[in-house]
Amino acid sequence: MTEKEIANAVEETIETYEFTDDDGQEHCFVVESKFKVGNDDYVALLEVDPSIFAEEEEECSCGCEHDHAENCCDGHDHDEEDDEEDTNIILAKVVTDENGEVDIQVPSDEEFEKAKQVYENLEA
Repeated sequence: MTEKEIANAVEETIETYEFTDDDGQEHCFVVESKFKVGNDDYVALLEVDPSIFAEEEEECSCGCEHDHAENCCDGHDHDEEDDEEDTNIILAKVVTDENGEVDIQVPSDEEFEKAKQVYENLEA
């Protein structure tokens, strides 16, 4: 699912996870899919620009006042740039603690390989 498709899915409830990394940079992920590996729950998370959820139009990175869907004043189209970027999908383990709090965890190497195999089979 592309960022544009996500932004256009106004009527859908989009499950997101946000966190700030050790360098203070904020990241936003949407749940692309949920699946089980044995008894464990996993999610495939798609990293997105948090601004796609903003209701107000944002300014272009070059400072012009065009909407990102329009051609920018310097002649390049932001949508074309977004389509060329690699999609960053992260497979994460979902753990619910005794208080019902959901925690997203990095799986071990062995868990990751199993999750990757299940996720790839979902895509086939």
